[in-house]
Amino acid sequence: MEVYLSENAFVGLLVSTIEVYRRECLGILLGHREPDRIMVDFAVPYQAARRKFQEVHMDWHRSQRVEEAVHTTSRWELVGDYHSHPMYGDKKSTTKLSGVDQKDFRDEGTSIIVAINDGHRKQRWGYVKGGLISGGVNGYAIRMAAYHKEGETLVRVPLVCPYAVGFMAKTKGPTPVEIRPE
Repeated sequence: MEVYLSENAFVGLLVSTIEVYRRECLGILLGHREPDRIMVDFAVPYQAARRKFQEVHMDWHRSQRVEEAVHTTSRWELVGDYHSHPMYGDKKSTTKLSGVDQKDFRDEGTSIIVAINDGHRKQRWGYVKGGLISGGVNGYAIRMAAYHKEGETLVRVPLVCPYAVGFMAKTKGPTPVEIRPE
């Protein structure tokens, strides 16, 4: 399984993460599924999410309304969600799933985690071992990772974005990494 990001999805992830930096963002991923990959065409942030420094919450009823609206008005399907992990004080953020992230993961779901930290140098976008994407923009160091749940197994899967990285060969990481509950 791989997760492919379109230009629109990549830019949407960056903008919604940077906009609320120092607090977490949360949104949905729209696209379509194929047998061996998930194509993410859009990243749509939740505007009414309750944001904190190390957590974000969305009212279940509002989320349900959004999902129903997407289903009835577009050809896109809800393929997953995303949220950010912002730097907190001197503590650098990571793309690792927290215990809460693991507990709240949807069955057969896909999630993208965007880690955002203060950056002090320019960094080109590139693939990182393990299937991550990393780069910098406007003084922020950003790293993205995708996770997928198949049955009871939660795995980190390669994230692919030719728009950000170009069409260079993907860095082959190990087989998808199984995430064990903390």
